[in-house]
Amino acid sequence: MSHRTWVCLSCQKSYRRVQTISNVSCALCGQACEYVHWKLHIPSPKKTREWKEFWTQYLHEKNLIAQFHADPTLKQIDLPLLNQRHSKQ
Repeated sequence: MSHRTWVCLSCQKSYRRVQTISNVSCALCGQACEYVHWKLHIPSPKKTREWKEFWTQYLHEKNLIAQFHADPTLKQIDLPLLNQRHSKQ
């Protein structure tokens, strides 16, 4: 069975859990972890600049997807980090 990667942004700790789990709490701080698509490379937390840039871009694109589904006036969005383009017909 495949696993998903979950990351706690405050502790910078990652977890691998089975796909059937819908959310994961950090074992260290108890906060909710972020799911990361398996095709994405997550930079090491030791590389502070790359780590911050990745999460800023990832969360931005995640918010764009939510806005795209909620706002009927948005016709297309480009997601370079996720290597995706969404459009409405």
